[in-house]
Amino acid sequence: MREIRTVIYYYSATGNSLYVARELQQAINGVEIRSIAQDIQEDKPEAKADCVGFVFPMHYFGLPLQVEEFLHKLTILESPYIFAIATCGVPYWGRPFVDAAKILQEKNQQLQAAWYVRLVSNYIPWRDIAADWQIAVRAWLAERKLKKIASAIGNREQHETWQLLRKFCAGYHDKWKARQQEIAENFLCDKEVCTSCGLCERICPKGNILRPQGQPIWQQDCVECLGCLHICPTEAINYGEQTKGRKRYRHQLVKPADLLQR
Repeated sequence: MREIRTVIYYYSATGNSLYVARELQQAINGVEIRSIAQDIQEDKPEAKADCVGFVFPMHYFGLPLQVEEFLHKLTILESPYIFAIATCGVPYWGRPFVDAAKILQEKNQQLQAAWYVRLVSNYIPWRDIAADWQIAVRAWLAERKLKKIASAIGNREQHETWQLLRKFCAGYHDKWKARQQEIAENFLCDKEVCTSCGLCERICPKGNILRPQGQPIWQQDCVECLGCLHICPTEAINYGEQTKGRKRYRHQLVKPADLLQR
């Protein structure tokens, strides 16, 4: 049996963080990758390894809601080397590692290393997906950076990174968390285009989508990962009017089936 020395927990709606976790798994011996969206459903998740990592996107300059919840819930046994990686479209703005480190400190654990990996933002309510040439450049740069990150993890190196405008970003993030029950009100489904394939329901990490008559109906527990919007094969789902006509995104090395929760 292969010895598991490193456990990497990832949270991914459109494939960026899953891609990063897989790349590290290929580059480092004895790595197991696990889905946060699935393991959070356990009563008492535990991590026992020499090295524990977390890979996730930034949501509103901070931790995704389920990542924050999982960090609180997870029991980390012994005192492993712990690292975190935030995948994002715009790096260095935010405070995801400040908040992750604070939660870990409450568990008498320490975040030894943190990195941003710039890929493609899937948050199309703000702006359209990057041009193809930008996606290609970011993929190339990310691949190079991940080799350096893998080496640093293998050598158990300490690493700090910029987290700019922390106070502003904390306020912005807190306002978003306060209106969580209102998030789902922005979703629209074009019933003329929807084929009732069910992918939106199956990708939702919170089980927040019901389809009593085929089309999705969002409940009040949305975490705004936008997985449902991007996986829809007919682009029937929009997040307000501003996303209509904008491109959808999934990391080119990740299949839709890899992202499904059920």
